[in-house]
Amino acid sequence: MKIGMGIIKVEVNVPEAVRALEEFRSNRKQALEAVTTSVKEALSTSLNQLLNAEMTLFLGKPDQQDNKRNGYYVRTYALKGIGAIRIKMPIDRKRAFKSAVIPAHEQIEPRLKEDMAVLHLAGISTRTLSMMSRRILGVEVSHATISDSLTSIEDKARSWLTRPLERKYWALFIDGTNFRIQRRGSVGKEPSLVVLGIDESNRMSLLAVEPGTKDNVDAWRAVFSELIRRGLRIEDVRIGVMDGLPGLEKLFQETFPKSVTGRCWVHALRNAIAKTPQRLRETFKKAALRVMYAPSENAAREAFDELKKIMGSDAERAVHCIGKDLDSLLVHYRFDNDLWRPLKTTNPIERVNREFKRRTKSMDSLGERTLETLLGFTALRLEYNWQVTPVNASRLNNLTHIKKNNLQAAMTHLELVQ
Repeated sequence: MKIGMGIIKVEVNVPEAVRALEEFRSNRKQALEAVTTSVKEALSTSLNQLLNAEMTLFLGKPDQQDNKRNGYYVRTYALKGIGAIRIKMPIDRKRAFKSAVIPAHEQIEPRLKEDMAVLHLAGISTRTLSMMSRRILGVEVSHATISDSLTSIEDKARSWLTRPLERKYWALFIDGTNFRIQRRGSVGKEPSLVVLGIDESNRMSLLAVEPGTKDNVDAWRAVFSELIRRGLRIEDVRIGVMDGLPGLEKLFQETFPKSVTGRCWVHALRNAIAKTPQRLRETFKKAALRVMYAPSENAAREAFDELKKIMGSDAERAVHCIGKDLDSLLVHYRFDNDLWRPLKTTNPIERVNREFKRRTKSMDSLGERTLETLLGFTALRLEYNWQVTPVNASRLNNLTHIKKNNLQAAMTHLELVQ
């Protein structure tokens, strides 16, 4: 029986197949190794024939009439789904031949380079990947090859951060963060402005990560303008959740006139507790949390009145810190109650920062382009996780669904990047 597969022809002899089946029954691991070896040998033979044909065509060119073959050298090359194979690279006397099939000095094929880049950005160090490559691929990939592999996906990853915004986003989370970047032994901070959005299906997306400090209103104006240029519809935005940067709420409502602004409870509580006398902090925190988690806006306002009564004149500055922004802190009550919790804070942006830190922990150094690539990669991973579960979905009801999709999340991410 013969099976044609492009440049490879597979022949199966029935008596040999019967013997092979017996070998599988007696020692499956050894039989699989034998089959793998046979496949590699067949592929190696086919590639050698293709390389020889490529050399023949090269020497047949008019400018190579005085050139001839000059033997070959044996090298190892890794293919995705196959592993390492040994091939014979033909050589010409002038050393002018350059193969398009298997370029010189290339250890692994381009698809494996992309896989290595994704694994590296997922947090596996170049040293560990180099050690793993011998076991998994059959060829030890150098640290330099793994580092260089980032170029194979950087454009795709970085372009995700500037993609057209085609969905309708009704809520925006706005905050600044500092990504800690390690560069050649020293650690510095990269200030960035981050915007997350919730779309019409209540799924979250990372919309922008732009350089800039969060205390600069003009920097935020530029970010909003860029989002609109990319397709964010002004009329769709109904709420912006942010911290207390002076001028930012006014700018947001000027840019998105149909929206309201909500203050982040985490920032507000942090600022208020810092102004509370040490001996009263626990009491203040418990009373403030009753405001934050009240079952209705009226109940929240009653809880705030109770907070003022409990604190009296001992923590007036702390109470004022909550009171002056109370309307903004309670604006989430204007929306469906299953959206109250996600609309109370800018915490999702902290998740972006944590994910980024986790992925840079094993990297010795990080340049500007790699930083942008890594941010794009992080955005892609978070995007899939957020698309699996809407922000208003019950964690309990979706737990099985999330576990079921963990592996699919990783695989889909690879497809997005590649």
